[in-house]
Amino acid sequence: MNQEEPNPAGALLAPPPSAFYRQVSSPKLVNSVDNSSALNLRRRKINIEVVDHGPKGPTWQFPGFGTSEHVQVPQNELADIQLELNKPHKYLGELPATAICGNDILSSVLYSASSVAAKSGKLMPIPLLMVSAVLFSFRFIYEEVVTAIPLNGGTYNALLNTTSKRTAAVAACLSILSYVATGVVSATSGVRYLNNQVEIPIVGCTIILLGAFALLAAMGTAESSRVAVVIFLHHIIVLSILFVSCIIYGVQHSHIFSDNMHTELPEVDFAGSMLDGNVFTSIFFGFGASMLGITGFESSSNYVEEQAPGVFRKTLRNMWALVTFFNIGLGAGILAVLPLGGDDGIYEHGDALLAKVGQVAVGSWFETWVCVDAFVVLCGAVLTSYVGICGLVQRLASDRVLPAFLAKKNKLRGTNHYIIGIYFLLSSSLVLILNADATTVNGVYTYAFLGLMAMFACACMLLKGKRSEIPRDIHASWVVVIAGFLLVVVGIFSNLLGDPTVLMYFAIYFIVVMLVIFIMFERVTILRVILVFLQSVAPSRVGKQAFSGMAEDGTPEVEHTGARGGRTIARTIVSIRNAPIVFFCKVPDLTIINKAIIYVRRNEQTHTLRIVHVFADEEADAPILETFREMAALFDSMYPKIRVDFVSVHGEFEPAMIEWLSRSMNVPRNMMFITQPDILSAERVSTAGQFQCRRRYELSSCVVGVLGIALMLVENEIVERRETISTNSELVLLVLKSFVLALTVLLDILLVLRYRCDGRVHQLQRAVPSKRTKFSLWRPLLLLLELSVCSFHIPPGIGGKFEIVQLHGAPSLEEESVCVPLQRGIETVKRGDSCYLVYQYPIEVLGVFMVVRLYLLARFVRSSSGLHSPWVALVGSLNGVDAMKPFFHFKTIFKLHPLRILLPLIVLITALTAAVVRVLERPVQAAFDNYWKSVWFTIVTLVRTCLKSVIKHEYALIELTLCAVWNWFRRLLSCDISWPGVLCCWGDVLWSAHCGAHPVYFLQFPRSLTE
Repeated sequence: MNQEEPNPAGALLAPPPSAFYRQVSSPKLVNSVDNSSALNLRRRKINIEVVDHGPKGPTWQFPGFGTSEHVQVPQNELADIQLELNKPHKYLGELPATAICGNDILSSVLYSASSVAAKSGKLMPIPLLMVSAVLFSFRFIYEEVVTAIPLNGGTYNALLNTTSKRTAAVAACLSILSYVATGVVSATSGVRYLNNQVEIPIVGCTIILLGAFALLAAMGTAESSRVAVVIFLHHIIVLSILFVSCIIYGVQHSHIFSDNMHTELPEVDFAGSMLDGNVFTSIFFGFGASMLGITGFESSSNYVEEQAPGVFRKTLRNMWALVTFFNIGLGAGILAVLPLGGDDGIYEHGDALLAKVGQVAVGSWFETWVCVDAFVVLCGAVLTSYVGICGLVQRLASDRVLPAFLAKKNKLRGTNHYIIGIYFLLSSSLVLILNADATTVNGVYTYAFLGLMAMFACACMLLKGKRSEIPRDIHASWVVVIAGFLLVVVGIFSNLLGDPTVLMYFAIYFIVVMLVIFIMFERVTILRVILVFLQSVAPSRVGKQAFSGMAEDGTPEVEHTGARGGRTIARTIVSIRNAPIVFFCKVPDLTIINKAIIYVRRNEQTHTLRIVHVFADEEADAPILETFREMAALFDSMYPKIRVDFVSVHGEFEPAMIEWLSRSMNVPRNMMFITQPDILSAERVSTAGQFQCRRRYELSSCVVGVLGIALMLVENEIVERRETISTNSELVLLVLKSFVLALTVLLDILLVLRYRCDGRVHQLQRAVPSKRTKFSLWRPLLLLLELSVCSFHIPPGIGGKFEIVQLHGAPSLEEESVCVPLQRGIETVKRGDSCYLVYQYPIEVLGVFMVVRLYLLARFVRSSSGLHSPWVALVGSLNGVDAMKPFFHFKTIFKLHPLRILLPLIVLITALTAAVVRVLERPVQAAFDNYWKSVWFTIVTLVRTCLKSVIKHEYALIELTLCAVWNWFRRLLSCDISWPGVLCCWGDVLWSAHCGAHPVYFLQFPRSLTE
């Protein structure tokens, strides 16, 4: 029966759970007092009688009926878990986090430089510069995705939260191949550098090296951050010395670089046929080869949970800066040291190119040093591969993507010996199949790496479209994401067209790994197919009864599968399907629970879902618990192929509670799910105190700023009436300026404290409510801009007057030394060959610029705009959406930073002032016929007004010297209409303004720009 009960406005009825859910999740209803009446929801009671029938087939295929359970958590166990969680955890700082991934990405230059040189020749720095641009765009892509979902797993974790688990499994397969190729490439390249000093077999020594590190990893020697830092710093020192030596050698032997620039571009392999080299082929195929030089950039996202807050973005910035500097610098330096062709050229020493460069530029001792450094760094990359593959496969096994036995650890050392052994077999087989061919191995590595980068860009697009409400530190623009994705696709096609045979080896290993993952996803279906096959080939004696769904009395149904050996298969299927998945649900909402069930049906092999609700007060939450039980029973009847259990837990929803439930239910934490928290409720408790702290600092800065403006007004009044007041006016002005100075210093301190508190808020929230891409230094630059604006004042000891001079005309023809007075007897002054009007003002008048501090009030109102939310909710309760637009526009203005409003206003005021000056002065000054000259006159007058009286006379000699140098430089460039000439003329304008020349002079000077 379906009964509808109208809920009229003003009726005192308790809101239904669905109304409470919408009140929590809707961002339009924040801070609203009573939203249930505003929404005017329809409340319904649905009473449905359900009769649960027994299974129609074998009982081992039936998941069973859902149950309802109440759990009381022992406080002593919860306290013990809380003590474990409260133990201090050492997070990685900026240097260790950069060192771990920096060893991977900086070791890439050791084996990628030769590949790029073979494809690009003398244009080698150009594709390296393009790759730096790609890496720059992926900085923001990785920052947006990882700060939105700060969990280990990289591309797999990103796709797992935006697509299905099967799609994420493809990324996991690429990640496994990437780790395998990383170990093979690093081990092969390290052995080749060592072979440059001692003659050793490449294939055998590579396998021995992989086996040695497999034993080291099995013994429990994980990658130490301190060792990684030492290796990282040593490698940077070696590369820096190599770079400096290349510059010195290139300057001393400049003919080498010049000869390289006159060589022909190398031939390229295009799908098995050789093509003559040109600019396009060199850049296109060189770009694909140079993508190998940034492999390892994705590794930082695989251990983001071990990094301290805010370190991940710095790690990406550091990697981009180091790669840009060393890749491009060494790419140009190699061309300055070695010729491209010949026995001692770049093409002949591809196996250990940097060692040869070191030998030629410095000496044989440095060649040995480079080889030892390369071997150590590349061995560190091999160890990183073992550590990374263990963490990735263990995560996949716990997510039930790979077999569970892989996650088992040996009792002796506590390491994943199965993962280490299988990884060693895969990497060794790759070395044997490819015969340690560096070019082919690099190609396999490049395919895996570029595939991961492309899928990560797709994950960022999906995150923007499907999970836009998740808080994040930065929003990469769509242009950056699409451009990064397209450039990676270009790199994939470049490698594909360059050597298609490499794709065959990549496809073989990809199919093998993907086959294992496919079997894991479809293992229940495969087991059922095997069972049907056995029923036909080897039927049991009770096959007919089992096949028809009947069983003898007293015999368990699982025993009758209809096939010999079918009981083992049936038990395996039951164990797979009985592995539970936990879904934490806050409110009983039909839509949310239905989505959770659909997700489990589509992505998981299990047929058991437990809906867990944690509550604090049993009496107050009794109606909600009853609603949960009814909904669980309803969905359990709707979905007969899945068992829906309800578990109510008395306590607080906190990390200790989640850990206790994970241990008691024997469910891994990554198999526990929760609905996506919106940006308004994420970390609300953690940031409440920081919000109040920021609000206090903003209010204090407003008070201090307004008080300084008031003192400035009093100071101007005293200056204007100095002649009519007492003789102590100078002392009063000194006291007022001292107070203004003290208030200015206090205001600067409050601004710094406010930005420090604001940074803590964003760090806790992991969200910046602005959809823009900015550098990491944007906030410090914004702080410096605010400090410079708010610090302007007239300090004590500064006094006197300043002049504003305006050109009026030429002297009289009768007497050149006399200027003709203006109308109403206004006198003019002759300076040089012209007559000028001179206006004198006290220096205290410049204090009017302190009025800009009023923007602090606008910023305080902007951050307090949440107070308007009840009014927006009131308008939102109406059905007319158009009525909400003015309120949203009003809030949008307050959401903008005041400086972003102030700067356009200054430009607008300057333009309007220039228009007024043009209207007033054009009748007497022909130079003002051009509007842009009026704009320039306004700007230069302001600049000269601020500089002339403030700068001391003892700096006149330095100023004249600088002006003389600049005038000489201007004449050298001829000041023509070209871009250097334009910059020269405008630079001359600025320096002449600084030297004290008259502003109208500039209206007559750059004639070549206006004629």
